[in-house]
Formats: sequence, C-alpha cells, structure tokens
Amino acid sequence: MTSSLSTTSSKVPVGAVLLAGIGAQFVDDIAFALLPPVALLAPLSGLIAVLLTAGAARYASKDRVGAAVARTGLAVGVVSASIGLIVGDLNLLTWALAALTVVAGVAGAVVGRRKPGPDAG
Repeated sequence: MTSSLSTTSSKVPVGAVLLAGIGAQFVDDIAFALLPPVALLAPLSGLIAVLLTAGAARYASKDRVGAAVARTGLAVGVVSASIGLIVGDLNLLTWALAALTVVAGVAGAVVGRRKPGPDAG
C-alpha cells in the first residue's frame, strides 16, 4: 500500500514547533518591555499567549497535510503550555490556561483548512 503523502509533509517539524511554542509565550512579554503603552494589556497576557499559540501553530503547520497538521498544532500547544507552566506560578488559572493553550494549538493549526483530496474544490 502506498500513500500520496510525501515524507517531508507528514512529519512534525521539531525546530519550528519549539520556536513557535516558545515564541508564543514570550512575544507578549517582549512587546510589554519594548512598548510601554502596550503594558496596559499585561493582565491579559495569558489570553494573548493562547491567541499567539494558535497563530504560531497555524504558521508552523502551513506546509503539512493530513494528520501532521493536527500533530504539529498539538506539539506547538504542548510546548507553549509547558513553557507557560514553567515560568508561571502553578495555580488553578495557570493550569486552565495551559489546557486552553493546548486546545488553541490544535485548533489554530486545523480550523479553516481545506480538506485535501479531489473534492477539496
């Protein structure tokens, strides 16, 4: 049995996943440091990190097809959530945001993609 998927598009890109996951956690912190007026959004930094994770997962999975899209999004979400748990305090809100971050990683990678195949239109 053969597959129409190429081997490069079915693997999870480790470097891109690490860069996207770590970047999603720290881009908002860098913005707060460089642009002081943006620091007004600091109380929302957890939610900003969730949104950044979704965007980073979308970007990291752009050249993937099939199940590799969801796996890449999951990997980005897990890396981002892990970094968030490491740098944050371990209260209930942090754990809830970590769970939401993992879901956002998968959703960011998967939602809105066209289904590959002859009927993709």
